Amino acid sequence: MFKKILFAVCLVAGLCSSARAFNTAAQDSLFRVLQQQKADTGRVNTLIAYAMSYMPDSLGKADGIFREALRLSRQLGYAKGVADFACYYMYIQDMQGRYEESLFMVDNAVKIYAALRDTVSLMRALSFSGNEHHQLGNFTAAAGRYLEALKLSDATKDSLFSGLMNNNLATVFIVLKDYNKAYRYAEKAYRNGIAIGNQRRITSALITMGSCMVVQKRYQEGEQYYYKSIAAGRGLEDSAYVLKAYVNLGNLYFEQDKRPQAYQYYARSLELSRKYPDQELLTYIYLGYGRELFNLKRYTEALSYVEQAITMARRYKATNELRWGYLVASNLKATLGHYEQAFALREQFEELNDSLAGDAARNNVMLLEMQYQSEKKDRELTAKELQLALKDLQIQQQNRWIFVFLICAVVLLAMVAVVWQRLRHRHHLQEQQLHTMEAEKTVQVLEAMIQGEEKERTRLSKDLHDGVGGLLSAVKMHFGALKHDQPALKTDASFSHAMGMLDDAIGEVRKTAHNLMPELLARMGLAEAVRFYCRNVSHSRHLAISCYAPDNIGRFKGNFELSVYRIVQELVNNIIKHSQATEALVQLTRQDQLLTITVEDNGIGIQESRETQSGMGLNSLQSRIRALNGNLEIAAANGQGTTAYIEFNIAIMQLAEIG
Repeated sequence: MFKKILFAVCLVAGLCSSARAFNTAAQDSLFRVLQQQKADTGRVNTLIAYAMSYMPDSLGKADGIFREALRLSRQLGYAKGVADFACYYMYIQDMQGRYEESLFMVDNAVKIYAALRDTVSLMRALSFSGNEHHQLGNFTAAAGRYLEALKLSDATKDSLFSGLMNNNLATVFIVLKDYNKAYRYAEKAYRNGIAIGNQRRITSALITMGSCMVVQKRYQEGEQYYYKSIAAGRGLEDSAYVLKAYVNLGNLYFEQDKRPQAYQYYARSLELSRKYPDQELLTYIYLGYGRELFNLKRYTEALSYVEQAITMARRYKATNELRWGYLVASNLKATLGHYEQAFALREQFEELNDSLAGDAARNNVMLLEMQYQSEKKDRELTAKELQLALKDLQIQQQNRWIFVFLICAVVLLAMVAVVWQRLRHRHHLQEQQLHTMEAEKTVQVLEAMIQGEEKERTRLSKDLHDGVGGLLSAVKMHFGALKHDQPALKTDASFSHAMGMLDDAIGEVRKTAHNLMPELLARMGLAEAVRFYCRNVSHSRHLAISCYAPDNIGRFKGNFELSVYRIVQELVNNIIKHSQATEALVQLTRQDQLLTITVEDNGIGIQESRETQSGMGLNSLQSRIRALNGNLEIAAANGQGTTAYIEFNIAIMQLAEIG
């Protein structure tokens, strides 16, 4: 049974509606303003507004303008501009299914707004973070973010935002099967919408309330809520609400086993989605429509739609739709007689279902909600105590003239402090700009050097593999033919030994070609490439290399992975050339946003003569690591081995790559 309320639709629909309000004349007006503006914070805000005017019809144009706003914000040291970029650029990433990148950027925006004490922007960023967690299936984290935002909206008495958070929390509790609590939050959102006269809030709440009724099998009430939301959506001339209600009506009739009506509304949803496509809803529509085709015994068509839904859910990491896709696909495969595939899909459904809506997630969200309610009561009690304190203060104000001189002195000191702080901030900005320019230049030089090295490595790899390797293979083939022509050679030990040496030479050429240009790095990632390299080097009888590189360190940008791989390769080569070691260890670990690399050996340590050794050299190695926002520490003693320890701040790398 499908049970999900797609809360993000109303948010995105609101964005698209506001974006369409920007006509060509408005874009021209903003463009003229930009031509006259100097490079300051006002220009950053205008660039963001200009980029939004191209959403959602011209994503490529909007993308370029957004990135220009980010570049200028960094140049000015304008932290709020960087955070605003993250919150608006998120929409482009979500349309492309890049939810994890959106979450990373929005969470950084949360930190920036909190540091700036920008409460309004902080509420918005917390809400966006909750949306991304919800989309990725982390309902505990989503509820936590929504409750944080609700707490701020209560404190600032922002009833419009409070209604949105109540509705979002209702969708979380539906998934967690706490239906009574879900309805209470949805009803709060509905009453809030009526109080402020906001039809969009009312329509969203009606859909959520209808879903609360359906999961409790109160179908008639749920049907009434959905029909009201359709009428409201048409009144707003917003097809997103109508489409969402159609999908939910299809599910309602499916629950009642009214198959013709269910098929009718899923077909309507599919037709409407072709005019107003929404990737998240489209996944859900394909699932529902495929399920109804299955019930009509149109198995081949049904399987096609369900497999499309599973593919889209995997692409956009829509874990809630993915689990139901596994269930429907399992039933279809079983009906078609593919029992092994059906069993595998059923296992995937059970595993994902337990992780998304299990008791642990439900209990965590309940605990967060209890903390919110407790803090709310504490705030009310504090407010009453504050009122009493204010009354006492009014009585004491009759003696305030005694402190007038002291207050004036404090104000004067505060003014001096503000001026000093501004001067200090300006000086800090100048230093930061110089540091940024130096870092950018260093990165450019490093990238040029890496590209040159990799181009030469690629050429050498091809020459070895295609030239020397091909020639050796041809020699082996001729020796094989000679062996058949001369039967006496089959028992000739020298000939067999020569053939074995030829095989070893071919293997060494292939191994060297691979080390020069590791295709495994691009296909399988940093961890697998490092493990494979260490295994190849460990074939030597003189040096045994242990490697610990778990797959959970994840994937990074290609240039970064290649640079780290070359650094590990250089450190291992130094051990082979200079350390006289018999054992070595290569270890890669990741903890949160910190990637660490440890390379140890039991050799002779660093000798004085090694200052003149060829290759990258320690100074060059340190320069490359610093350019990648990393840090290198080497511990060595004469005759007691060497340990190289490297740290990379992955969060800094990812933020730098956004620009």
